Amino acid sequence: MVSITKVDSGPGYRIVLSPNCSISWRELVLFYLATCLIALAVGLFFTLQGLWLVLPFSGLEMLALGAGLYLTSRKVYRKEVITLDAEYTRIEKGVQRVDQSWEFKTPWVRVIDELPDDRRPRRRLAISMYGESVEVGSFLANSEKEALAFQLKGCIIRV
Repeated sequence: MVSITKVDSGPGYRIVLSPNCSISWRELVLFYLATCLIALAVGLFFTLQGLWLVLPFSGLEMLALGAGLYLTSRKVYRKEVITLDAEYTRIEKGVQRVDQSWEFKTPWVRVIDELPDDRRPRRRLAISMYGESVEVGSFLANSEKEALAFQLKGCIIRV
């Protein structure tokens, strides 16, 4: 998902990139709790039948499911923020806080848009200056990357 806003404090733009998310955190937790209740009911049923080993393995399954859902949701809630102004272009990546940050001088920035080919099926979009480049929107679909490249080039020209 791409969202572009104009910065209030002067000529500039803020572009926020995030993966598509089909379920909210609250809904994910409710799904997990419902699944745990069902697994507990099945495990207790078999434990009462004398098959006591089903309950611990059912608990292990729910623990593995919870870990998988948590790790997957962390990837979904990451963000990339590109801030363009007349002097600097800042790129910040992270989940809930900035984990990585880059800063380039806007007049020297260029957008690299590498189309998919036989070796690479996905389009690669990067912002670079003097040989250093940072890939942006790696989680976006090729059509979204194409639109983002067009918008980035337009924002850089307008700043």
